[in-house]
Amino acid sequence: MEGSVNVTNAVLDKKMDRYGFEEKNFVAESEITVTITLDEYRDLVRKCARSDYEIEKANKDKYERDSENKRLKEEVEALRVKIYALQNPVEELPFS
Repeated sequence: MEGSVNVTNAVLDKKMDRYGFEEKNFVAESEITVTITLDEYRDLVRKCARSDYEIEKANKDKYERDSENKRLKEEVEALRVKIYALQNPVEELPFS
């Protein structure tokens, strides 16, 4: 138990070394690491970028469809009002 506490403390000490610490390429004692090739790394970055692009594209498409739906709903409501007005004309009251 004491060994894991020391590892945790070592990791925390390294992460909290200074405010705004951005470097994350350290390995603490008994920490599990994975080594990948440059080609695997590039493929991973490419897939991540593609996913971000697809998400952005889907959000843009959703926004455009929502805008079109709103415009069509307003048009439908205006046509309903017009149909109602044509089916139920207001009779003019004669002025005496």
